[in-house]
Amino acid sequence: MTLRERLARLDSGRGRMAMVVATGVILVLVAWEAVDVWHYFSGRGELAEDWVFYVKLGHRWLDSGVIYGDRQLTGQPYHVLVNDDNQYPPTSILLFAAFALAPPLVSALVWWVAPIAVIAYALIRLRPSAWTWPVIAFCVFWPRTIGSLIVGNSDLVSAGFVAGGILWGWPGALGSFKPSFAPFGLVGARRRSWWVALAAGLALSVPFVLNGAWAQYVTAVRNWDLPWDRAILNVPLLLIPIVAWLGRRSSDRAPGESRAEEAT
Repeated sequence: MTLRERLARLDSGRGRMAMVVATGVILVLVAWEAVDVWHYFSGRGELAEDWVFYVKLGHRWLDSGVIYGDRQLTGQPYHVLVNDDNQYPPTSILLFAAFALAPPLVSALVWWVAPIAVIAYALIRLRPSAWTWPVIAFCVFWPRTIGSLIVGNSDLVSAGFVAGGILWGWPGALGSFKPSFAPFGLVGARRRSWWVALAAGLALSVPFVLNGAWAQYVTAVRNWDLPWDRAILNVPLLLIPIVAWLGRRSSDRAPGESRAEEAT
């Protein structure tokens, strides 16, 4: 019996019931952990702190044109201060500026609701097999996932781009706004819209090349003390739509995928 056949058996009868029970247990743990993490961050006054930082970066650029702080551009090694030093490439400032321009309530709602809605829609459209349910639940249970949701970390937006890449192609190309997740930016690369979005992103990069912002980013990256594998522990959040795609029923194509694309 092949692995695919074994997994298929989990989609009916006792196997399906076991997956439902396992998923339910994990989701109970998710709720329990979420309360603990919420109390932890609220006690430290750090609820939504990452989103606040991104909005602050957007305002700083709109007001002064500054993307990276002086201490990042000395050419000397420095210790990165979380939610103080900008770790994102220049074009990301356009995203942060858009959220800075919006009213705070609207900005916050879109920052959280939009990617969650895209991920949820992807799960509905993909109709993943039962074996994926506890895996997806475990990805939600992962401590970094819950923490990212509570502080509004950009990992949530990256996961939304991955889900959008699976559904429509072009959002996957936007995943490169966070270089530590660059491989996930290839999701959707088989769609023509992905290449159009990539070309648009490259065009938007040109002004930042001309004004020296990309050179500043290289200086900042070359001298900071962040480990190259710092994002590994945050990957489970981005795996949620990918696991659903891997577990989609064999009779289904990916949403929006043509027969020609499926055959290639």
